Amino acid sequence: MKLIISFLVCCLAIKSVAQTNSFPNDGNVGVGTLSPQAKLQVNSTGTIGGYWNPPNSYFTLFDGSGQHLIMDTNEIYGSHTLHIGSMGSDVVRFRTIFSSGLAEDKMIIKNNGFVGVGTNFPLGMLHVTSGTSGDAVFRLEADTDNNNESDNPIIQLRQDGDIIGIDLGFSENFGENKFGIAPWNSTQGGNRWDAFVMDTGTGNIGIGTSSPGSWRLAVKGKIRAEEIKVETGWADYVFEKDYDLPTLDEVERHIREKGHLINIPTAEEVEANGVELGEMNRLLLEKVEELTLYILEQQRQIEDLEASNRRIDLLEEKMNLLLNHSGNEKN
Repeated sequence: MKLIISFLVCCLAIKSVAQTNSFPNDGNVGVGTLSPQAKLQVNSTGTIGGYWNPPNSYFTLFDGSGQHLIMDTNEIYGSHTLHIGSMGSDVVRFRTIFSSGLAEDKMIIKNNGFVGVGTNFPLGMLHVTSGTSGDAVFRLEADTDNNNESDNPIIQLRQDGDIIGIDLGFSENFGENKFGIAPWNSTQGGNRWDAFVMDTGTGNIGIGTSSPGSWRLAVKGKIRAEEIKVETGWADYVFEKDYDLPTLDEVERHIREKGHLINIPTAEEVEANGVELGEMNRLLLEKVEELTLYILEQQRQIEDLEASNRRIDLLEEKMNLLLNHSGNEKN
């Protein structure tokens, strides 16, 4: 009697399962469907939900010792490290597929570790290309809520066992909302945060200083160059007819009273404020051109004196002739 009851229970169970699962003669297996379209088709509803939720898994692999792989139609999670690999030259390809036409590869990981975005043939550890059109944009973003200035997008480059390198990007060490490039040397105290800094509000750049102020380029230190071109006003106004050329007496009096040339900054002003190269060149040229006018004036005076001397010499010569002639007549 017990055997008959057990048999009836099994038949009822098989009938119940058979209502949603099927094993057609074509070899396809359906779980949750009576008409599977593949060798194994699992139909279900809902989703895992973006967290560890094995009961909602459509398909679960379990090794019997605590490790699971769960998945639904758009989520795959492993309870431990999830390994994905291939014996081929391409470890993984991420693609966009279409109902018609060929799939488009978007990103590839090669077996040498190279990653290509927009290319199937990466030439480096990370190779990003937009192909024949469009911009290739690499974007790092931090502090999206503008709530913490210590959260910054920054790239670190290191070599020689982390001894030397460069940090570039944004950091509170450069200053608020400032982009910079900071050399790194672990044997010399780490980063130099004032090596190159750009104020993103003004575009002004500081080298050797993180505070360029109102200067387009502020350099704290010495500069060596083969040539520097400064575009500024020039001092040819000195040669205009209405230019008020100081007299030499005025220049001498100014020097005695103030200890420097007219319009030239004092030593104290230069020490406090520095020298504006273009402005100082203009002022120096102004003095050179004024000196040229003084020289030309002196040359005219010299020529007038020379002409006067020649006339005096001529008069003396004539007087001597007259005196000699008068003396001869008396004799």
